[in-house]
Amino acid sequence: MSARSRGATLRRTRAGGRRMAATQRIAEWIAGLPPARTAAVAPLAIAGLRDAVGVMLAGAAEETPRRTAATVAAWGGGTARVIGTGQAMAAPWAALVNGAAAHVLDYDDTFNPLHGHATAVLVPAILALGEERDADGAALLDALVVGLEAMACIGRGVNPRHYALGWHATATIGALGAAAACARLLRLDAARTAHALSLAASMASGSRMQLGTMAKSVHAGLAAKAGVLAASLAESGVEAAAEALEGRWRFAEMFAGQAPPEGAMDPPGDNARLAIEGVGLSFKAYPTCAATHLSLDALLALRAQVAPARIAAIETALPAVLAGNLIHPRPETGMQARFSMEYCLAAAAVQGELGLADFAEAAIHRAPIRALMPRITMQALPDADPRPPTRVTLHLTDGTQLTDQRSIRRGAPENPMTEAEQLRKFRDCAVPVLGAAGTQAALEVLTRLAEHGGARTLVTSLVPAS
Repeated sequence: MSARSRGATLRRTRAGGRRMAATQRIAEWIAGLPPARTAAVAPLAIAGLRDAVGVMLAGAAEETPRRTAATVAAWGGGTARVIGTGQAMAAPWAALVNGAAAHVLDYDDTFNPLHGHATAVLVPAILALGEERDADGAALLDALVVGLEAMACIGRGVNPRHYALGWHATATIGALGAAAACARLLRLDAARTAHALSLAASMASGSRMQLGTMAKSVHAGLAAKAGVLAASLAESGVEAAAEALEGRWRFAEMFAGQAPPEGAMDPPGDNARLAIEGVGLSFKAYPTCAATHLSLDALLALRAQVAPARIAAIETALPAVLAGNLIHPRPETGMQARFSMEYCLAAAAVQGELGLADFAEAAIHRAPIRALMPRITMQALPDADPRPPTRVTLHLTDGTQLTDQRSIRRGAPENPMTEAEQLRKFRDCAVPVLGAAGTQAALEVLTRLAEHGGARTLVTSLVPAS
């Protein structure tokens, strides 16, 4: 089929008269996209994969993925391995455990159309299924790009209302994106890809009430597991409703309360940019909820001008949609501290930086930080389009004030981290697990993944040598 006829197929049914429903449009695109199109953006996919496996390594020793692994280990082994430990289990369970590890530190990337975390779902899913099926590196990267595109299509159809209603889009839309990626990895045809998406829609769930709890990071694992399971069921011939996204009782109506805007869920045309190169992934400079990042960027810029002893109080004003995630003003755990503007700003103001060690259980109770927290206030600005900038004001002991404001956070495609900064982040995450030599070896595998190696080689490089 030519590129032109593929585009036409997405715009009409084979009968020629009526427009295809969303699920079929997306499924046709997933099944028919030429691999050369995703190969052209392989460097971007490698960067996303690298960030995901880095934070997965750092999170592997945390309590949530360890408890999750202990739970599912009782149900039998398999050929997919847990990153950072090498424990073997069935692919859906490996995806669950690795997804929890990828998301537990809140250091994983964000993806704007999704209103959530993309690679913390997609990478665990395709690594687990890819290791089970011995997928090559090019196929992994291809599936990652396709999964992001499916997330973008569905996200455009239901956000921002879906997110505003309290759904954790990482878990809900994430399940469908993972199904798309896994269907692509399995090379399912359009009909079975549509069934995979429909099956995943029946597995999609997750509320933002879980912010700051173990369940929040498990959401990413559940979505990854759903993707592996949905695509595998579809491969075996399990069928589901032909249309899962548009119409009565379908995803958009149930999860957003309204029909998607006309054409919002359309996949890109033949000459359009893919989501990974257009919208792009936003990498995190701090291991905290993304809602804190603009305030942290502004604060650290101001903090470079003054000694911490001169700071009497701190004010920040940010859009209400961001402030609504920061629900732990007096955190008692490291997880809660990641959703505490007061803690994050206080720690950054006292130290001039914010890193992984600042969320250890003992660290969050340090006296200088706790003393400053009551003097930090957060104002939620009315939501608007475009969003108002985030503002930080330092009140100094001599009565003067310093103010900075930000609209694009560090790590976003419009304000990217440098390659050196991304590599430093990966090493910070990986060295405690793999050692310096093992970390360098993993980086070399990742760098040449598009031309050499595959899922099994990559996972092997992410397990410490015994």
